[in-house]
Amino acid sequence: MFDTELDMSKQFEKYLKLNFGNTFIKEYQGLFGVPDFLFYIKHESGISIISFELKLKNWKRAAKQAFRYKNFSNISYVVLPENTLQNALANIELFEKYNIGLAKFDINGDFEIVFKPTPNLPYSEELNKRVVNSVASSRKKTKNAEIFIS
Repeated sequence: MFDTELDMSKQFEKYLKLNFGNTFIKEYQGLFGVPDFLFYIKHESGISIISFELKLKNWKRAAKQAFRYKNFSNISYVVLPENTLQNALANIELFEKYNIGLAKFDINGDFEIVFKPTPNLPYSEELNKRVVNSVASSRKKTKNAEIFIS
């Protein structure tokens, strides 16, 4: 079990780098909320944005934050440790209703998607463009991203 959210965040950052490359921004500022990680995927039709909100305990707060991130993201996930995941799973219908992803992440770096949302257009074209413009010139390559969006 993680001692702090900072510990969880550091471990999750290592997981992203190892498995998907460096195509993410940690705690992206200046939007409607600050996602813990903002992941981007470049493809022929454009750039997809995936937000991650990590929480040790308060899954309800995480879900509210993740919903807000749908203003600029195509997909938004709540990431919880095993012990908190059970409470969220008891309310999985909320994640399904609001199309918010739910995933488990543990101290060993094991990641599992429990509910995969359907990609959508962000609610705010303006906020999405702000994010897309900030990563558009990056030459970083994403690998294995289909786990999040297939």
